[in-house]
Amino acid sequence: MELVAIILWNLWNNRNGATFAGSYRDPLSLASLSMNFLHQYRDAISNPTHGSITSTHYQATRTHWTKPRMGFVKANFDGAIFPSEGFFGIGVVVRDDAGNFIAGLTKKIPGVLAPDVIEAYAAKFGTKLLVELGYSHVALEGDNLKVIKMLQLCDSDDSACGVLVEDVLQLLRSFAKWETTWIPRSLNSAAHSFARNTCTALDDYLWNLSPPSFVLSALQADLIPS
Repeated sequence: MELVAIILWNLWNNRNGATFAGSYRDPLSLASLSMNFLHQYRDAISNPTHGSITSTHYQATRTHWTKPRMGFVKANFDGAIFPSEGFFGIGVVVRDDAGNFIAGLTKKIPGVLAPDVIEAYAAKFGTKLLVELGYSHVALEGDNLKVIKMLQLCDSDDSACGVLVEDVLQLLRSFAKWETTWIPRSLNSAAHSFARNTCTALDDYLWNLSPPSFVLSALQADLIPS
């Protein structure tokens, strides 16, 4: 019965992904994913401490956005929810190891979902953008601690957030090198500006090399030495 319930849930989530996010799993991989989720669930029940992580993995004392390591590009992602309008927005900004703007993305998705799920959607579209840009050494950074923990542990589950995290991990494995880091919300202002812009935007947008005016101040502030 547990496996049947998981398969039914994954079928429902697969339909939503195909309808709203353009993602779709074939039936064989969906069955395999369901079995994997069931094994993870049973393992978590028998070993509740499995996968625990301490806060020392996260740079909570950071006071400024930091450039990626030399040879890497970094994608910051964020989500914003607009309950009265019935949708949420996703914002992504990609910069090189000198802090220069490479690309930015905004996407509006219908529905009102839990914050963790929205952030996982943002991480997914941020990673997809990195794949499309063709870089081999990438960093993914966001301000949702749960999503970042799951990515760093390569850990997914049968929740809506977990399914999306697994999608992100599959994309990340296509890179030669990748890393994920957590950043406080106050230091993720550039990505947040993109996400908030979806409130008034009429469509999804992608900017290459030249950033839009609404994010210029945030980008410039990130380059000011702390």
